[in-house]
Amino acid sequence: MTNISENINILEQQISSDEDVCCSCGIIHSFPEALRCDFRVADVGIIVCRSGSFAFTCEGAEYVVRSDETLFLSHGVRFSVTSKSADCSVVVIFYRADSIRNILGSTVVGMKFVEYINPRPCWVMHTGHENELTYYSQLLAAHTPSENIFAANERQLLLLSLTYRVCSIFRELSSDGSNQSSRKLETYMQLMQLIDTHYMHERGVRFYADRLCLSPKYLTQLVKSVSGSTVQQLVFKAITKKAVYFITSTDKSIKEISDYLNFPNASAFGTFFKKQVGVSPINYREQFAQSRKQ
Repeated sequence: MTNISENINILEQQISSDEDVCCSCGIIHSFPEALRCDFRVADVGIIVCRSGSFAFTCEGAEYVVRSDETLFLSHGVRFSVTSKSADCSVVVIFYRADSIRNILGSTVVGMKFVEYINPRPCWVMHTGHENELTYYSQLLAAHTPSENIFAANERQLLLLSLTYRVCSIFRELSSDGSNQSSRKLETYMQLMQLIDTHYMHERGVRFYADRLCLSPKYLTQLVKSVSGSTVQQLVFKAITKKAVYFITSTDKSIKEISDYLNFPNASAFGTFFKKQVGVSPINYREQFAQSRKQ
């Protein structure tokens, strides 16, 4: 069983090593230096304040988190802890979506869960789940990465469970918030479900707007305000994700993948893929194969 001082050192080392999961292993009483210096959140950041309070800046704005409140930090934001009270104690969990992407799959949450759980740069609130989030940090500490494939899989399942718990918290929030915010999030989730079902055949904004009984312009504006992406960008990301899966996990030819994804020909698919990823499908497969050999 590690003590609180060791927990801080472990977290500091995880952050400096840029690990996929950085966890305080329970409650700590100070912040690692990295979190005081314009820290960038890769995907998901969770800090539970168990006692006292702390102040921080996020994207130029100042905030305070008090006892029994949770701070959620969204993908790509920069934040810095600026001060804390003498009796402050916190739980810290940061993790990347890619660490569980293979088991999230092509689901609503899997495709765009970061923007769903936190469309704003940050959110400070009492969730009612602070004890549960603390317990997750302890469980994650007990299942550190190892060569044991069963332990690694168990840790992935813990992260998956945590992800769905956080999504549930934000779903509750959208139900308790303003009617306008709630409607936006609900429409966004309906869109994600439609994309999940139709993305291989329907790529135009009008199809999804018609299904939601909205104008294409209004739907585009709504989705942009919630996620920062356009409807077509969400569809293209879903197609790209499926293409990457076929390229890296199957022996299907590029033409077979092109046909499956309903492109007119392999050339059109190659142009699309290169624009989305930066390299051609063939080069992507070769680079992936080389990385597996290293």
